[in-house]
Amino acid sequence: MKLGTLVFVLIITIVMSCAAFAASAPDVSATVSKRTINIGDRILYTISAKYDNNISVIFPVFADKRIGDFEIKDSGKTVKKGWFGKKVETRWYYITIYSVGKFSVPATQVLYTLKGTSATKSVPVKALEVSVESVLPKGAVITDIKDIKGPIRVREIKKFLAMLALIITFIALTILAYRKIRQRKPVRLPHETALEELQSLKGVFLQSGDVKSYYVGISDSVRRYIERAFNLRAPEMTTEEFLESLNNSSSLSLGQKSLLRDFMGSCDLVKFAKYAPSRDEADLVFTTAAKFIEETKDVHI
Repeated sequence: MKLGTLVFVLIITIVMSCAAFAASAPDVSATVSKRTINIGDRILYTISAKYDNNISVIFPVFADKRIGDFEIKDSGKTVKKGWFGKKVETRWYYITIYSVGKFSVPATQVLYTLKGTSATKSVPVKALEVSVESVLPKGAVITDIKDIKGPIRVREIKKFLAMLALIITFIALTILAYRKIRQRKPVRLPHETALEELQSLKGVFLQSGDVKSYYVGISDSVRRYIERAFNLRAPEMTTEEFLESLNNSSSLSLGQKSLLRDFMGSCDLVKFAKYAPSRDEADLVFTTAAKFIEETKDVHI
């Protein structure tokens, strides 16, 4: 056998022997992040086990979220792969204590079982000493702790009841105000009201056939719309006064002014000159009024 081959076989044999020896028991260690802390401080306590894949490890279980005199605030675990197929598993715990003095994170044990066997063995985990100090300077005298108060006086009870009544009254008034706000109907915009009026007038006209009432109603509806939308007292003006007041307005286009003038002229013919319009003319005056309202609903004079 060649020397190189012999060396290779020896190395493999040594590695396998070491791995088999290491598999006999996990390597267990425990640490704390600090040995001296202030009362209420958190420290990190860890238990780590390095073991082979042919070993099953059971870490200690701490009941009631306590490790001895220490309270567990948070916990978890990490698992990392080591050399030669080994694993390094760590259980970590953030612990704290609210007493002053020297305390011990108690000793415990990690259980393990070799695969293919039923025997459970254990590896001890050593205890760790922690010194807990007060946040007050040494020798300080506490002077801000007050004595226990006596029974509540009648005056204090009356004051409490008065405050309670005030709070209840405030809550009741708030609820009533909220209900009133919910019950309010939303404010309708001028063009919404005007278009609704036009539709209603058209429906009445189709049933009654009263042309004059129809024209008077449409004319008044448009005037009311102008009054609400443009803050102009249109219903109190004659047609000429009303149209004249719009001549100097830059908010309405020439086309809109012309449309309004033709509409008002058509209405006046029926209202005052006893003109009898055709059905097509009646439909046109409705269309003209609706068109004017739609085109000017976003205009402000």
